[in-house]
Amino acid sequence: MNAKEVEAVVLGISPLERAMPGDPTGLLYGDPDIEVTGVAVTWTPTVQVLREAAVDGLNFVLTHEIPFFASANSNWFRTMPEEERPYNIARRSILDAHGMAVCRCHSNWDGTPGGVMDSCAEALGFEDIASGGDYCRTYAIEPLTVAELADHAKLALGVPVVRVAGDGGRMVTLVTVMYGGLLQHWHGVDEALLAGADAIICGEALDYSFRAAVDAGIPLIETAHINSENPGMREFARKLSAKLPPEMPVRFIDAGMPWRFF
Repeated sequence: MNAKEVEAVVLGISPLERAMPGDPTGLLYGDPDIEVTGVAVTWTPTVQVLREAAVDGLNFVLTHEIPFFASANSNWFRTMPEEERPYNIARRSILDAHGMAVCRCHSNWDGTPGGVMDSCAEALGFEDIASGGDYCRTYAIEPLTVAELADHAKLALGVPVVRVAGDGGRMVTLVTVMYGGLLQHWHGVDEALLAGADAIICGEALDYSFRAAVDAGIPLIETAHINSENPGMREFARKLSAKLPPEMPVRFIDAGMPWRFF
């Protein structure tokens, strides 16, 4: 199978029409006619992920996040053209050296049944949907304190620490799940308030998202962007493996956290 044919299978699982307007989706880099020797599924194609994929002979990379850091102008600091950024050059050099293609499924996988939202909730053990849509939901759960819920989220999503704002002793029976980077937008807190939630579990949050939650009186538990979305990418790898020929290797590669805690 060539890269274009594998892309068609990928988009059969995560349909293109579910992508938000302007969200780069599908094959984004590489020769669509290359013969695919294996698939690496990952949250983001870091240099380390690409090196692992190359060693394993996996030349089709399916990623959730963007493969390159796009150009953006700033009034606050100097920036570089996209093609001159060392981090982009490092990724492209590996891709080019090994004849690899990159395909992205982002918003078209987030809200698709069985996708990122569903997989995050499943990892947390939440099943009883109280309200919400494809991209964030509020779940009814057995009563837990905020502190107990934080411990549960930490264990369920495999994060070494969580950041928690609010009263640790408050009882929670309704929790809004905002995976990934949804609380990189502080007004995402409004979703939980409109749902009448007792607490929020999120992937990644801004300082201002924490402050909005605290001032609104709703506890916020931050796990990690990648850990809240990894369950969805593992599920994608499983689904893709089942649809590709049995001789086609499909491997999930965890991009991990790029920092340590001291």
